[in-house]
Amino acid sequence: MQVARYELQSSVGPVQKKQKSQLWFIWHSWLGVLSGLLLFIVCWGGTFATISYELDWLFNPDLRVQAIGEAASLEDIYQSVADTYPSSSIQTVYSPRYSNFAAEVLIRDEEDQPKRIYVDPYTLQITGDAPRLNIQRYLRDFHRRLFTGSFGFYLICLSSIPLIGSLVTSLVFYKRWWGRFFEFKSARTLRTFISNLHRLVGLWALWFVVIISLTGAWYLFERVRSLHIDNLFAYSDVATAGAVVPIPPKEYSRLNALPFNELLAVVREARPDIDIAYISLNRGGYFYVVGQTDNVLVRNRANKIYLAPQSGEIVYNQYGEDLSAYWYWSNMADPLHFGNFAGLVSKLIWFAFGLILSFLSLSGVWLFAKRLSRSHKLRTKAFCTTAALVSFSAWFILNAPEPFLVKSVSGFYVAQQLPYGTKLFLYSWLSVTAIISLSWIVLVFLNYRQAETLKR
Repeated sequence: MQVARYELQSSVGPVQKKQKSQLWFIWHSWLGVLSGLLLFIVCWGGTFATISYELDWLFNPDLRVQAIGEAASLEDIYQSVADTYPSSSIQTVYSPRYSNFAAEVLIRDEEDQPKRIYVDPYTLQITGDAPRLNIQRYLRDFHRRLFTGSFGFYLICLSSIPLIGSLVTSLVFYKRWWGRFFEFKSARTLRTFISNLHRLVGLWALWFVVIISLTGAWYLFERVRSLHIDNLFAYSDVATAGAVVPIPPKEYSRLNALPFNELLAVVREARPDIDIAYISLNRGGYFYVVGQTDNVLVRNRANKIYLAPQSGEIVYNQYGEDLSAYWYWSNMADPLHFGNFAGLVSKLIWFAFGLILSFLSLSGVWLFAKRLSRSHKLRTKAFCTTAALVSFSAWFILNAPEPFLVKSVSGFYVAQQLPYGTKLFLYSWLSVTAIISLSWIVLVFLNYRQAETLKR
């Protein structure tokens, strides 16, 4: 009798463990299915945003220059644009990102329209101009807020929650995962092959999923904290409130401002440690300079300096190393999220793993769709999934073209005159994204119909 009871208890244990494992798998499946397309859109956009500056260089010949000799100073680049566009207002001067990149200068032309001017830093020749919208701006805004303001921002940030949930549930139900990094079983069917590949690349992307999901959750926390707790959106910025160190805004007059080279000379003397990234001539009335120093993994604006343009007085001078732990981490989130802390090498690594994360989002939905054809118990999930996919894709198709329009002087919205290469990439990227999204809707729907047919 005791032996029988022992055998019964021994057999119940593995059964309970298997049931718990299946429960975690079901949760993993639900999270992946109901958020799969959203995660794909978010990851897909973020993946290309990682190398968006390089994509602009690749598709816009005006950005490509030959590195011959020593590059000119930012003062000379500024003067070249000022001489060529005397009736325009220069807003921002950007340093070249790489030795074969043109410098960029943002201006407002005679019609008060924003425009990018490209300058060869070696010859000081104007290589071309373009509207403010480019590949980098489009992909950045797409990935940040889906062109819908706060709603899109929250939607993007909230996607980090199912991503974290998918990570945790997968590690629970996938037993002894730490020993399976080189395990890839043979497969006789496409479904089995995709399933095995989903597991394998998911393991190798664990570190990347942790970084992306935690930094995404951090953006959500920052927004909620700033709006509902302490109203602090930055450590320092031009504002009457909303920053730990608020800098009172002031009136700006280009006629009364000191020459650009004199103001920049004050900055260079005060902060010789800054490798200048860009200069804004009027940030809330101040001459504003940001850049990199020897601080580890912080974005450009961790180190910055504000000057009163009429006198050259240093109003505020920020060192990255003086930031508290909280605000230092706040300035680390972007480099970690986009992988732009080690130049092109880190960007390409983030790009590759971003593609893997996009594949995981889609392959999870695909595997679910294939399971539909074998079981009618997933009808509710299929209905919810199809509804989510249809509604999100409809939104995407209706909203994604919006940034291509600009309000003209007459008040009408017209298409922006983008460079041919920029239009080619953006239209192609949007078409591919829409095709993939709609294909997944069709796939889920067809497998749902197949499951219903088998049921009858």
